[in-house]
Amino acid sequence: MSFFEKILGKTNKETKEKTDKSVQLSKNVGVPYNDDLMKTLAKDHKKLIKDFTKIVKAAQNKKYKTLKQYLKAFKVNFEIHNYSEKIQLYLYLKNYYKDTDNEDFIEDMSKSAEEIYKDVFAFLKKYEAIEFNDQYLGLFKNELEAIGRILQSRIEVEESELYPLYKK
Repeated sequence: MSFFEKILGKTNKETKEKTDKSVQLSKNVGVPYNDDLMKTLAKDHKKLIKDFTKIVKAAQNKKYKTLKQYLKAFKVNFEIHNYSEKIQLYLYLKNYYKDTDNEDFIEDMSKSAEEIYKDVFAFLKKYEAIEFNDQYLGLFKNELEAIGRILQSRIEVEESELYPLYKK
């Protein structure tokens, strides 16, 4: 047993495993692998879909005060989800797949996620400032439907093509 093994109570194998993990962390620029991230992001998607459905129903029923509350809740959950993907998922994937065939796909997904975020956020900000009434309802529903199609398509692509790339 070496001097360090005696002091630290570690074997060479344990020391090597820790070193390997440290190398992996540094390779990923400090963004560690998170065993629960994919479950969390998929759960976020379900929550966003549920929130979005509430918005649609409130609009259909002309419950304008409730509609504003649902828009605010959706905005908060959307921002949290976007931040998690941006910081935990994309930074990890960009480093993990650096100089590989998947690098361009991940970069394109990251850029399109940012564009979608900007569009959805602009939509939410616009309708956050409006006092709802029947005059705005038709336009709101049309824009909401378009946002819904974009988000549905994005969620499908993320869960089927992007999330499977997340691995140690």
